[in-house]
Amino acid sequence: MKKILPFLLMAVLACSCSMARYARGPRTQDIEARSGRGIIEAVEYPSGERDLSKRRMTVYLPEDYYRDSLRSYPVLYLLHGARGNEVTWDDSARVFHVLDSLRGQGLARDFILVLPNMNNYFGDRDYKDGHAVNAVRAFWTVDGEVERYFMHDVVARTDSLYRTQREKGGRAIAGMSSGALQALYLSASYPRAFDYVGLSSPYTYAHVAACNHDDVYGSLWRKLRRQFSDPPKDYSLYIGKTDFFYPHILLYDRKLTRKGYPHRLIIAEGGHQWYNWSDFLIDFSQQIFR
Repeated sequence: MKKILPFLLMAVLACSCSMARYARGPRTQDIEARSGRGIIEAVEYPSGERDLSKRRMTVYLPEDYYRDSLRSYPVLYLLHGARGNEVTWDDSARVFHVLDSLRGQGLARDFILVLPNMNNYFGDRDYKDGHAVNAVRAFWTVDGEVERYFMHDVVARTDSLYRTQREKGGRAIAGMSSGALQALYLSASYPRAFDYVGLSSPYTYAHVAACNHDDVYGSLWRKLRRQFSDPPKDYSLYIGKTDFFYPHILLYDRKLTRKGYPHRLIIAEGGHQWYNWSDFLIDFSQQIFR
């Protein structure tokens, strides 16, 4: 039974995608035309991955960014889930307007928001300007390539283009669903990189498709031990009571508690849904960079 459990889980996830509005897969569009008080920029950057020469990310800058040339800003890297890309968070959760509202009320600090494309592609022909990929493929093509090059391709590129705070206290990483899985492993693999970690509806153990990529997905608790030797200022788990990952997150929370690893567990009504992920982001945005 244990051997077939991962396969059953993946089947449930694939069948649940449409019911859960699992990162609906937006059209690639002219994101610079969108409204917001901040500054939206589409960044195309070289990819270090094999057979893939470029990727795109969306960057949302505070409205005063270009007016104050001496100020540096912390950065939140916000990762999409399966069937998403670099515009999913704004398409599905209006993240730019959320940040504008929080900042206008004094509830969140100014920070740079980076929305990278975290899909796995088979090369430039498959990439097609960063199209979203279907959910089943997103799960079964997990090979660690995006995570292996994330610090170089995304973080270092952001630092080279913008006035960022480059110490641990100036970086946060968060995501929903499979993006939360990636955020969990990235923060654990680079424990000196991120002081704020927000995981919405994550599955904390990479599934069977990732079993041959132990450099990225292996030895989680050894990595967590190193990460929590100098714990993040905020490590937040978010989950809905009817989310299919709810029992799993309760077990993860219990194990973190037993080991004495400081963290928060936030439980909401509802399931694997955008209205929850939007609320979770609102909470997390108020915790970071304080």
